[in-house]
Amino acid sequence: MSLALTLRTANKITMTTKTEKFCCSCKAQSGFSLIEILIVVAILSLAAAIAVPNLSAALERIKLRGGAQELAQLYQETRMRAVQDDSYYEVLVAPALTGAYADVNGNGTTGTIVLQLPAGMSLNNSNPPAGLNLGTLGFNPVLTENSVMFDQDGVNRPGLAWSSRGTPCQRSSATSLCQTGFGWLQYVQYQTGNDISYAAVSVSPAGRTRVWLYRGGVWR
Repeated sequence: MSLALTLRTANKITMTTKTEKFCCSCKAQSGFSLIEILIVVAILSLAAAIAVPNLSAALERIKLRGGAQELAQLYQETRMRAVQDDSYYEVLVAPALTGAYADVNGNGTTGTIVLQLPAGMSLNNSNPPAGLNLGTLGFNPVLTENSVMFDQDGVNRPGLAWSSRGTPCQRSSATSLCQTGFGWLQYVQYQTGNDISYAAVSVSPAGRTRVWLYRGGVWR
């Protein structure tokens, strides 16, 4: 009996010792090595370097589209006001090109319908990417640079005018009617550093307004 007890006790001590050694070995092998941590950090840094510029570009596109949509909204508000008042009203670009306004007074002064673009954006038709033409738009657009529009006070102020029927019009002299049948186009430029992004707002001869973004070499 004593010998058997002694053997069992010895075996128990031996098994306990082995188990403790095994557990200590497990603890020693758990966790990450320094090399593994450095590899993970390198992968995360690479992913961030790729993702951050893409995220920044996406945010800039959203901001640019938002500015162009605000211009389109200004056009529509002026259109509704012209129909409501049974008159014609012109949208003029602000002198600094940083916004636009509806000249409901007919004398070139700023009224209550005003657009102020975010910083870095301008209503600028200088050297835009090609592509918004008869083939794309379905009409030859009038721009501020080739607009002949006489305001209600008889002064020539180039810009998009809306007739009392809600269609774009141009008044070629101080005494003529505001003739319809014209389409309109205004480019929006957004400069961030040395890069310039482009958007545009077109208005068809029927008064349909559309926002365009230039991306990947194509107007969309």
